[in-house]
Amino acid sequence: MENAPLKTSWRKIEDWLLANAPKIHSSLNKPAAVDSIDELKKLIGSELPLQLIELYEIHNGIESESIANLVYGMKFISIEDAINLVNNIDANSSPLKYADSQIKAGYTLHKKRFPIADDNGTCMLCIDLDPSELGKIGQIIFIDYDCNVAIKLADSLEDLFHNFQEDLYSEKYSFLAEALEDNNEWLNPIREIDPVNWFNSPTWAHIKV
Repeated sequence: MENAPLKTSWRKIEDWLLANAPKIHSSLNKPAAVDSIDELKKLIGSELPLQLIELYEIHNGIESESIANLVYGMKFISIEDAINLVNNIDANSSPLKYADSQIKAGYTLHKKRFPIADDNGTCMLCIDLDPSELGKIGQIIFIDYDCNVAIKLADSLEDLFHNFQEDLYSEKYSFLAEALEDNNEWLNPIREIDPVNWFNSPTWAHIKV
């Protein structure tokens, strides 16, 4: 397991953070407690991707009170906060106005869309456990639940964090100037890879809602 792709990507991510964003690195929580992982297993059941357990065994999100973010400029949330979000999801949420073909459009939020990151506003990154026939269980989707838009970003958690570390080293992230003025570090992705601002990104210019 030591050479598993997810751990390999995380080592490279942490090396980059230590060199360029030590405050973000220090805001990463320690691995999740066994009890929390057991609660996650009970919540999701047999559909639980092993990569999700591995992720939380690396870090249990980012400190909730810290001014720090991570992949796509979103905050990596702890297993406890994620479970709380899932337990409070409205099963009767409205259908999506736009969804990539790999994503079921009949609902926006659902217990089978497990959140791993959010923007503290109206967007989340989720592991999709109920994809369309064209999708893949465990795929990573972005959901703008204010606009009812869902975009597929990666086939798996491994792919998500592999892409993230490649984007970091390819200088596709900068630091938000306003945050630096306040002595904080806030990652700001370039427009082409910024799903939170999909409506201003050339990558998703085809989305009309």
